[in-house]
Formats: sequence, C-alpha cells, structure tokens
Amino acid sequence: MDANLDKTNFTATLFVIFLVSVPLVLNPEGGAALVQQSYAFIATNFGWLYALAGIGAILVLAWLAFGRYGKVRLGAADETPEYSTYSWIAMLFCAGVGAGLMYWSAIEWAYYYDGPPFGAEPHSVEAAKWASSYGIFHWGFTAWAFYCLPTLAIAYPFYAQKVPVLKYSVGCHYWLKGKEESLPARAMDFLFMIAMIGGAGSSLGFSTPLIAALISRLTGIETGFGLEVGVVLLCVIIFATSVYMGLERGIKRLSDINMFLALVLLAFVFVAGPSLFIVKTSLNSIGTVIQNYVAMSFWTDPFTESGFFEDWTVFYWAWWIAYGPFVGMFVTRISRGRTIRQVIGGMLLYGTLGGALFYMVLGNFSLGLQMSGELDVLAVMAQSDGNQAIVASFDQLPLAGLAIGLFCFVSIIFSATTYDSASYILASSASHRLHPSEDPPRWHRSFWAVALAILPLTLMYIGGIKVAQTSVLVASLPILLTGVLSTIALIKSLQRDHSAQE
Repeated sequence: MDANLDKTNFTATLFVIFLVSVPLVLNPEGGAALVQQSYAFIATNFGWLYALAGIGAILVLAWLAFGRYGKVRLGAADETPEYSTYSWIAMLFCAGVGAGLMYWSAIEWAYYYDGPPFGAEPHSVEAAKWASSYGIFHWGFTAWAFYCLPTLAIAYPFYAQKVPVLKYSVGCHYWLKGKEESLPARAMDFLFMIAMIGGAGSSLGFSTPLIAALISRLTGIETGFGLEVGVVLLCVIIFATSVYMGLERGIKRLSDINMFLALVLLAFVFVAGPSLFIVKTSLNSIGTVIQNYVAMSFWTDPFTESGFFEDWTVFYWAWWIAYGPFVGMFVTRISRGRTIRQVIGGMLLYGTLGGALFYMVLGNFSLGLQMSGELDVLAVMAQSDGNQAIVASFDQLPLAGLAIGLFCFVSIIFSATTYDSASYILASSASHRLHPSEDPPRWHRSFWAVALAILPLTLMYIGGIKVAQTSVLVASLPILLTGVLSTIALIKSLQRDHSAQE
C-alpha cells in the first residue's frame, strides 16, 4: 500500500460511510425519521447562526478584497496563473454547483410559488416575484462566499507558507504551528471528509433521479430505484476514468466541454422558449434580489414561522458550508499564481453569474409555462415529482427529444465532475503529503470515486430529496464552527506575514 496514505483518516472515513449507510438501508423508515428530526432540531435552534455566518462571510471577503491584502499572490510574487481564466472558471463552477444546479434551477421556483416567503399569498403575483428571485439569492454571493473563505484559508498557507499537505486542517495552520499530524488536525480532516461525503452525496442525490427521469423519457425504461442505480454506475464509470486520467487530462477537459454544452443548452431554451418572458422576468428578478439582498440575508421569519427560512435558506447555507471546504481545497489546487483579490472576484462574480444564468433561463422557462397556462407544472409535481415536471416542461419545446437528450448529457457530466472533484479531494485528504502540482495516486482517486456512490444510493433508497437535504444540515454544523477558526487563522497569518507593509 502507498506509504503516503493516511491510513487513520482513510479507514475512519470508510468506516463511517458504512456505519451510516447500513443502518439506514436496514431500517429506511426509522432512518428517514431520525435524520428529519435531527434537521428540525438544528434548523430551529441554530438557524440564526447560519444567517449570521452568511453575513459574516460576505463582510470578511469584502474587507480582504478591497484592503491591502487583496494583492497578495498565492505562490511566488512573479508567478502567473497555472490555468487559463476559462478553464479555471469552468473547473470551479463544475465542482461547486454542477450536479444539484440542474435540478434546482429548473424547478425550485415551484416550491416557492406554492409556499412563498415574507407572508405572500401562494400562487399570487407577489409569490411569483419571490419564486423567480429567491433561487438566484440562494445560489448567489453568499453561497460563493462560503466557498471562497475556505479556499483562501487553505490556499494561503499551502502556497505562501509552503505547507506540504492539501487538507482542510491546513486552514488552521496558524493555530497548529506546523503540527499537521496532531490529534486536532486529524479531527478536523475527519470531520471535513464526513461533511464532504454528506454534501457530495446530497448533491448527487438530487441530480441522479433527474437523470433517471430524463433517460426514462428518452428510452421508455420505467423510472425507479433500479434505473437510478444504473445512472450512478454510469457516472461512476465516467468519473473513475476521468480521475484516473488526472486533473489536466480528466477533470479539466470534462469541465471545459460541459461548460460549453451547458451554454448551448441555455441558449437553445432561451431562443425556443418564451424569450420575452424570460428576459422581462430575469430583469425583474435581478432587481428584486438587489433591492432586498440585506433583508433576505437577515430574514429569519420570527413572526409567521412559515418554515420557509428553516426549510430553504438554512438548508442552502448548510449545504454550502458542508461543501465549502471541498470546493476550497479543489479551487486551491487550481489557483496557483492568482492573487487573493482575483480569487475572491472570480469566485463571487463568475460563480454568481453562472448560477443566476441557469435560474433565469431554465427556471423562468418553466415558470412561464405555468403562468401562461401552457403547462400546469404544479399539477405535474403534485401527481408525480419535480423530476417529471422538468421533463414535462422540456416536452413543450420544439425538438423536445434533442433538448432533453442535451439536458441529460449535461446533467450526467455535471454529476461526473462533481464526483470527480470530490474523489480527488478525498484522496488528497487521506494522504500524508501533497506538494503543489502533485496529484494523489490513481488507485487512491479511483477508490474514492467508487466509494462516493454509496451514500447517494442510500439517501435515494430511504427517502429522496428531503432526506438528502437533512443529511447536509447535520454534516455542516461542525464545519461551521471550525470554519470560524480557519477564518481567524487566515487573518492573523496575513497580518503577521505582511505587517511590514502596514
């Protein structure tokens, strides 16, 4: 076995995957009830903490970007970026939002139209306004702020201080004083690996049933758990192959191709769909988010207690927090040669614009069908589920089969790149040493690519989307607490290393 393998974290993480998955499979009803009770307890009692974390992340990044530390380079002072801007954006976007975005951008508005925030009447004009806007907020600046802070906390010691490991605990290098193999460091890395498996598993738990529904529409194969297993196996084959090929030939190529195809898909839906409605609604949505960003960020729904804040904003902030260290480690690996300001600006700007584009086109396309009466999307959801509602929406397009095929292909590659990046980072976290531009062994990356398939299959088996949402929140709480420590460590390290410039 590879001498560089961190056997402790490798074994412990694998043990937890089976410890969680096996009881849930043996007792699916009891398991689903337990995780949902855990969600309700955390969301009700600690939801306010997640709201404060989102606000704090935005403020810290603004201070870093516009302050004296923004020009600090991740690497040597004269070093140029390792990857082109297009490839860098494609890889960070595919890793950060890929698999789940295809489902939620197309149908999330329907949940908000049925149960809108701020006391709006369901199915009203006010509900439609929030329905077309809230997804952009949830996948916007705050989401990417939760991704960007861990990126900087890990990337600065990794590149500037030459810490020879790429693990989550590197973000607390200031506190650890070089003791990367100590018990606190191992505990942090273990918590990260569990949270990342929960985050990635949930993301794939959302996208896999959608892909299965799309394949069913194209082939006539009946939807069900068996088809979903087949979809996961297909994604495993794709991403295991990509992981084996490495970062440059595998993940980079897949990400570049998929970004192009995703833009082609959006362009087709925009041109073939209700273009005028999409444009007008998108502009209205952007204005709504800009005008209400502060209120939406601070809103905890204390008076009506509708559950919207707990069910949606807390869920999303928890998802980004649980996923943040994984994205942070991956973006660290591809950001050598960029300044802190470039990383912040690129992640927040391009990430937010990319997510908003999907919501504005795919979401407003199906919302337009509902508002015009061309298709009762809500009725389809009530009779089956969101996946079938998405298929029914795409069936309204000209060349529907071609559009659904492209949507399916993009969704599969997005899922593959999510698995791909996640397995790469899990392999990095279970290695003792990893220098800049060095990759974990192929067998190690391929192993985690296969192991990652266990949890999403379990979540789909016991309860689907709601249980997937719940697992994210439970996994995120310890990462939220350690994230505060790594943020303080980043600030203190910058102040110590650059005090002469102050």
